[in-house]
Amino acid sequence: MRRLCVLVGALVLMPLVPGTAHAYDRVAYATPTTMVESPKGSEGSVRATLALGTVAAGTSHNLRSEVVVGDGRNDGALSRVAVGHKITCQAVGGTTLAGGQIWSGQNLLENQQNVKLAVRMVFTPATTGNYQCLLRVYLNDGLASGRETAKLVSGFIADIDGPIAPVVQTFGANSNTHFALDAPGKQLHPVTYQPLPGATSFLATTDVYVTSCYGTGGNACGPGSYPASGTARVRFRTVATPSSTAPGCVAQASPSTTTPVSNRVHHLRILGQLTVAQPAGGCGTWRVNAFAEDNGGTLPFVIHGTPYGVTYVRPPVQS
Repeated sequence: MRRLCVLVGALVLMPLVPGTAHAYDRVAYATPTTMVESPKGSEGSVRATLALGTVAAGTSHNLRSEVVVGDGRNDGALSRVAVGHKITCQAVGGTTLAGGQIWSGQNLLENQQNVKLAVRMVFTPATTGNYQCLLRVYLNDGLASGRETAKLVSGFIADIDGPIAPVVQTFGANSNTHFALDAPGKQLHPVTYQPLPGATSFLATTDVYVTSCYGTGGNACGPGSYPASGTARVRFRTVATPSSTAPGCVAQASPSTTTPVSNRVHHLRILGQLTVAQPAGGCGTWRVNAFAEDNGGTLPFVIHGTPYGVTYVRPPVQS
């Protein structure tokens, strides 16, 4: 996937973002606009800039962005638009860091209004410096080349609650993971986490990006022969497994959800999260991963790797 810029100067601590339950440490808002196609090879239009200031090497910040987009084609044609959505981080005056970005997006149905998209990740720079993270929202070219438009209704990028530790994160495999119909489920994007001594809980996040496979393939599915239409049904959950078998140390999982991904809206992000409880004495290390499988769909699907999927584990979010 592939750039109006809102600069936030003196950021007020702990603003309350409308429609959310959490007061973020820092937040920058996008300006509503009508978006047009990005040129081929573009990294994506910057809609808001979050100034983190000086960040020490190895210090982690948990970032979240949300946008509301709608089909706003100005020629009145009925067609899908492919919306891209990214968080990218960099030193001020620099370029996007390889480990400082997460990609997402969605193909929208005709005339579908006010679709909310969310992306989240942890940013941990390797060297001390002055950093900023960017909300990028844009239209990919190609679905109806030269005439695609869509509305950016609203959006923000936020630092959830300032510096946090300890944190681990992976952006998933270097390749896509294919799921055939009725095949066994698969564990995805695992990390190993060691909570702080005395910690009784931590937060595990496993977000994946799914593409259903239809027709002759493409879009990460690989060339092949798939049903011409239909729906993939993706069963998904977040799983945490302790290394210790001491009392109170038990494997835990979020409730299983099933998400339909059709040939019409074949790119879709699934957000996974689990608060894991443990006794104060600890349970050694924990293995955290996403789990996915087919659940009666008519299309196979793939789950994307780097830089689309992410698993991270961190202390609980502050209230």
